[in-house]
Amino acid sequence: MRGSVSIAGTEQTKRFRLGRAYRSGRLICAWVQVTISDDERLGLTQQERRRVRVRFHEPLDDGLRSELTQLLRRRGAAAGRAAERIDPIEVVVDDPEAERERIVGRVEPPQVRRGALRDIEFALRKLEPTR
Repeated sequence: MRGSVSIAGTEQTKRFRLGRAYRSGRLICAWVQVTISDDERLGLTQQERRRVRVRFHEPLDDGLRSELTQLLRRRGAAAGRAAERIDPIEVVVDDPEAERERIVGRVEPPQVRRGALRDIEFALRKLEPTR
């Protein structure tokens, strides 16, 4: 599913896809809804343009559920510190229109903290590849 949204002169292209989440080669979530948007404002680097958001659906690994719940309970700087303590995850996205994509990153605190866990959208900050 693809869409285009205009926000105050900013064009964003959104792609909604499904994937799976892994940590250390172990499946921790079999159904992850992935939203990838490209912010086309001037002055942003390629990395700043791409925004990845994820929603985790059941079944979830107990450890991941606990980490996400702790992240939801914290606000401000405490939420940022909690996010840094969470180990990175690898999201594998299977897109029928394109090839498989692997995104390794850290889960960041959500903007909206209320509702069922499957309805909460977390940002995924992509990690830089090590050289």
